[in-house]
Amino acid sequence: MAVQLINIGNVANDGTGDDLREAMIKINTNFEELDLRDDEQTSASNLGDTGEGLFFQRNSYDLEFKKISAGSNITLTADDNKIVIAADSGVSDLTITADTGSVVLDNSAALTILGSNDISTTIVDNNLTIAYTGAVDLVSDLTPQLGADLDAQGFNLLNVGTITTSGVTGNVTGNVTGNVTGLVHGIDIRTLASAAVGADFGGINHTVSNIIDYITFNTDVDWGSINAPNSAVFDLGAFAV
Repeated sequence: MAVQLINIGNVANDGTGDDLREAMIKINTNFEELDLRDDEQTSASNLGDTGEGLFFQRNSYDLEFKKISAGSNITLTADDNKIVIAADSGVSDLTITADTGSVVLDNSAALTILGSNDISTTIVDNNLTIAYTGAVDLVSDLTPQLGADLDAQGFNLLNVGTITTSGVTGNVTGNVTGNVTGLVHGIDIRTLASAAVGADFGGINHTVSNIIDYITFNTDVDWGSINAPNSAVFDLGAFAV
């Protein structure tokens, strides 16, 4: 039903408007009409896809919101226009633990990261870089040392100078170019050089007792080759040393 309007006439008390009783009836009817219409539709919502919302629910005509509560080291202050959320002093303390030892930093302490033993540290803008500045290959290390056996995996060792050992275990197969200093089965092989290289046994002196022996010792004989030797038998007698 539509709201009924009260006829107030053309001018005051001209007798053309509704009388007082009729006007009151229309007023009551209009209130009943408004009361029977749809209930209050006002509501509220939280915007955005993330975060915590402040609106909780609508209870009849009362919009209910959550309260903002201050947590640890947080202070809330409010006035008619705003609520200010502030941290009392930032992070109260921070524990740094290393391989050995630890330190607790308060909100005013500074942590220094130092490099040592070929380790350097640099900070550019917000980036911390820790780098190794030592030798990364054998050619850069002037005093390299092995911590375990060296496995060459079948590759050659080239341009080797002097190899000094306190003992060699196992077999050495292949050629070694250069000097090798050390003992082989407890023997210094350098002492054998004079017997193995440049040996001179002197000449062979023949003792002959007749012309046939003389001709035999002084006549060149072709013994053939290694692949096709001569089948002749030649007796040179005994060597006199």
